[in-house]
Amino acid sequence: MKSIIAVFLAIVYLGSIAPLQAEAEESVQKEGITELNQIMVADEAFEAKELPDDNSASVITYQSGQSVFVTGETADGWYKVSYQDKEGYVRKSLLFIQEFDVEGLDKEFQELEMESKILVEEVERYRTEARRSRIWGIVIVLLVAGIFVTGIISTKRMEREKTR
Repeated sequence: MKSIIAVFLAIVYLGSIAPLQAEAEESVQKEGITELNQIMVADEAFEAKELPDDNSASVITYQSGQSVFVTGETADGWYKVSYQDKEGYVRKSLLFIQEFDVEGLDKEFQELEMESKILVEEVERYRTEARRSRIWGIVIVLLVAGIFVTGIISTKRMEREKTR
């Protein structure tokens, strides 16, 4: 019985999902776009076009130095870009791949981590000292109260002994 259900579910899955995947692949192939999914930087201010054509309508405006999310690349020299649910096309010459100084970033992250550790240690030390101060404050109050009560008791005893 379980195998029949499994076969039925597999048929339903393949019947509903496989056509959708094939359809998506066909649309990418029809458009002639190679998938990229990377961030590049605008070399200058420009407008992304609705279609990979210089005469097409503008859909997105970018400023020089702005990060651009590139989703694909056409065979005829255009990048497909995306910004806030809008898609457009940009000439390849307007974008460049931003190189990251990984070693410099690692060093900076290590320094930040060290500063954070020092800060946490200082906060913990402050909390420990505050806790100790409260404890010593309570001990001192109890000692003073004990001395005061002892003095009162001693005075009362001395008064009783004199009256006897």
